[in-house]
Amino acid sequence: MIKSLLKLIAILIVGILIYNYFLGSPSEKEGAQKIFKEFKDAGVAVKGLLQSEKAKFDAGKYDKAVNKIGDLLQGLKRNAQEYDGQYLQRIDDLEKRRVELSQQLSEYQQENRSINNSREEFIPKGSQDSSKLKQDLQRLVDETGELVRDMESSN
Repeated sequence: MIKSLLKLIAILIVGILIYNYFLGSPSEKEGAQKIFKEFKDAGVAVKGLLQSEKAKFDAGKYDKAVNKIGDLLQGLKRNAQEYDGQYLQRIDDLEKRRVELSQQLSEYQQENRSINNSREEFIPKGSQDSSKLKQDLQRLVDETGELVRDMESSN
């Protein structure tokens, strides 16, 4: 219901802007042009943000995060072995997922380097999409944080 209402409002606003742009008074045309220019500027800014984030991803920003999680898991494993072994299986599962994610990151970066080196314009969406890797990394971070909280609460 609310979703439909928001869509209707958005369509109404776009309709009014288009009407004002083509058929409105000079002041309405000027206002519509200003709004369209601001939308264009916002789109350019978002594009720039996405390109810089992709460059950071390609440069290994997320590799460092995965390595830090690995170090944390090793420390947790040592603590679990010393105090309480009930968390060892969860730590091992998270470590396996970290290794898989690290391999996926390496594969992504290798594919991206080969495409950039050969100067191909076409990038296959399925194999080059980094959003799934980012989601997997976030899920791994969240579950590691949950494990840390569980271990702290049991001590």
